[in-house]
Amino acid sequence: MIESIKALAHFLYKSIVKKHSLIFIFLRMKFFVCILIIIGVLLGCSQSVKNSEKYQCLPCGQGCDTEEYANPGKCPHCQMDLVKKATVTFKTIEPSEICNYITKNPSCVLLDVRTKEEFQGMSEPNFGTLKNAINIPIGEVQNRIGELQKFKNQEILVFCSHSHRSPQVSYLLTQNGFSKIRNMNGGMSVMTDNTCKK
Repeated sequence: MIESIKALAHFLYKSIVKKHSLIFIFLRMKFFVCILIIIGVLLGCSQSVKNSEKYQCLPCGQGCDTEEYANPGKCPHCQMDLVKKATVTFKTIEPSEICNYITKNPSCVLLDVRTKEEFQGMSEPNFGTLKNAINIPIGEVQNRIGELQKFKNQEILVFCSHSHRSPQVSYLLTQNGFSKIRNMNGGMSVMTDNTCKK
């Protein structure tokens, strides 16, 4: 693209500017200033396009979710999908903040995306769940998303055991128009406050 601009500038220069006249020297200087401005604008636009196409893994609580990549694929650290950075719009909350957050936001929907057995405490290790949580396992969320439509304008706190499944569901929900999504960082396995656990 820059080569095309240079070629156009050279053509216009040869077509317009005559030799050694002061007027044309002045015009030549103005012309080159304009060309430099145009090139600067185009380079700036090109850079902003590159910035908007950065990828990251879905936040997984392992720290690799802050790394940026040039292309989609899998995160080399946690194997989560790499998605466009600009599309990761859900918020993250630390396990130490959960009980206080629930107390201050009693209408918040608590969505446990683990298996039914994990939710019911029938698997080892048993990390428990949150009081008043609803359970839709990650493998069923896509087909059962209609059940969550009534909560579309409410805060939804998504969690699992280690924060590998919950960010995937958080991302899925935001991609389906849910705007008030929070993902529990680290999951139930690192939650030490039992006051809001079932």
